[in-house]
Amino acid sequence: MGKNLYLKAYDLLSSGKKIILARTIRRSGSTPRDVGSMCIITEDGDLIGTVGGGLLEYKVQQKAKTLLKEKESFVYQFRLSGEDLAAGGMICGGDVDLYLEPLFPENTGMVSLYKAIQEHIIKNRPGILVTRIKDGIPAIDTEARLFLETDGQTLGSISGLNPKQLAFDKNIPYELISSGDKGEAFFVEKIALKPQVFIFGAGHVSLFVAQLAKMVGFSITVIDDRPEFANEQRFPEADNILVTDLNQAFEQLEISPTSYILIITRGHLHDKVVLQQALSTAAGYIGMIGSKKKKNTIYKALMEEGFSKEQLETVYSPIGLEINAETPEEIAVSIVGELIKKRAPKKKAKQLIL
Repeated sequence: MGKNLYLKAYDLLSSGKKIILARTIRRSGSTPRDVGSMCIITEDGDLIGTVGGGLLEYKVQQKAKTLLKEKESFVYQFRLSGEDLAAGGMICGGDVDLYLEPLFPENTGMVSLYKAIQEHIIKNRPGILVTRIKDGIPAIDTEARLFLETDGQTLGSISGLNPKQLAFDKNIPYELISSGDKGEAFFVEKIALKPQVFIFGAGHVSLFVAQLAKMVGFSITVIDDRPEFANEQRFPEADNILVTDLNQAFEQLEISPTSYILIITRGHLHDKVVLQQALSTAAGYIGMIGSKKKKNTIYKALMEEGFSKEQLETVYSPIGLEINAETPEEIAVSIVGELIKKRAPKKKAKQLIL
């Protein structure tokens, strides 16, 4: 949802709307949402996205109305305990800090920066957004945020901060860090490449997998050798559709560690052909549908062809979370659930106590 909110933020700004962008920058204990969750509050009072709902979100909305008039930023420290907890019917009991940032269209430098973020997201190009975290930053401040591109170029600026001073972990999606001469706080967000899902097979299960995976933020490529199955009419949500001989499919694909390969073809012979090629790629995830009996038959054949037991143990098969799924829709839920679990960062966002 976060990336979509940046797209929405730019659309609102480019149409002349004033907004407040609220982001969770720190949390401890049990809280409704994790670091990086965000929402937009428009000058019309509309809420887009969520930082947790309930009393927390209500108070954020009320504060946003004030900030739209005061035209400055605010670090909202919300404690999910005591009277606030009881009044809101919340049982989380943790602490959360949110940064409420006024984004006004008259700040043309900031709007240009958000346009660049939009272009990076649409073109699936990585980048890093750095935001100064401080109470009272004016909405028209042109030195409160910067965007780092992969080629080293920067858009925007933060007064007193050299981007080279920033020391952050590239494997963590969000960090609240201290840097600069005054030890100020900065929120660092990686605008990462959208993970790609390659679905081999265009049958019934694949239809629902494509729909669900697209909904939760994956880029979808469908591969099959049957044009009557692999086409835009059946897979309108697919970013790419490749109709080709499965023996040669990988020659036309770029597989990286952020790629997910799903083997859901119409038969075990086709599954074997795809798995044989998939094992030679850098894919971060390979999953194959089917029973344990089918899996063992394919594994035995591949081991006879020289593949090791260790290689085959990296494959998720039977594919999907164990939820006793039976229908194509249920199987798709279990598969996409496993993709979400695999995609989730192993390390939580680093946090700095303000």
